[in-house]
Amino acid sequence: MSHHPQNPQYQPGLPPQPVKKRHIVRNAMIALSVGFVLLAGGCVAVLANGVNEAAKDSTATKAEAPVVSSPATQPSEPASEPPASAEPSETPTEEDRVAKVGATQWFDYSDGMKVQVTSVKRFRISQYAAGGKPGDVGVVVTITLQNGSSNTFDTGLVDVKLASGPNGDQAESVFDSEQNLGGGFEGSILPGKKKTAKYGFAIPKTHVNSMLQVEVAPGWDYEGSHFEGRLSS
Repeated sequence: MSHHPQNPQYQPGLPPQPVKKRHIVRNAMIALSVGFVLLAGGCVAVLANGVNEAAKDSTATKAEAPVVSSPATQPSEPASEPPASAEPSETPTEEDRVAKVGATQWFDYSDGMKVQVTSVKRFRISQYAAGGKPGDVGVVVTITLQNGSSNTFDTGLVDVKLASGPNGDQAESVFDSEQNLGGGFEGSILPGKKKTAKYGFAIPKTHVNSMLQVEVAPGWDYEGSHFEGRLSS
């Protein structure tokens, strides 16, 4: 038996299968999804970088901004002291403003004139006196003036007032010839000399034990000098 080599048999290929349309649509949808994911990821990255840069810029701005202290925390500057005056103050102290009634204290004026309220005494107002009301108590105020100036002093403008009680009620003047109480000072005072005069007033009986206030102005161009004292019998 003879053997013949066998030739391979030819097998025709299968006819090409047509591509289904739904596979094409699915592949297109997958491709679009992948592209959208990639695009979205890129946007998120860009947005994140923008936020980081903005945060950096904001942080830098805050760091570089000057710090302004609150007025409450700022150190206060020491109050400037007023410049020292070369002249003494014109306002006298309380002790200088009020002198005591008596024969020891004087109120001095810059021109050399001196005023003293020597005494304040009680007297009985006569029935023929002018001034006061029934039941009032009479007060005699004795005033002494000393002319320490170089000129003769005219006493015609001397003014004397009396006040009594807790509210400083103005006392009414009394003119009583029986007590030799008239218009007060008369005439003038030579340089270096003194003159004394008496003035009468009426105060309520309830003010007898109160502090009496006496004001004396030697003239219109003088400020009043003030004295305090209690009534003596």
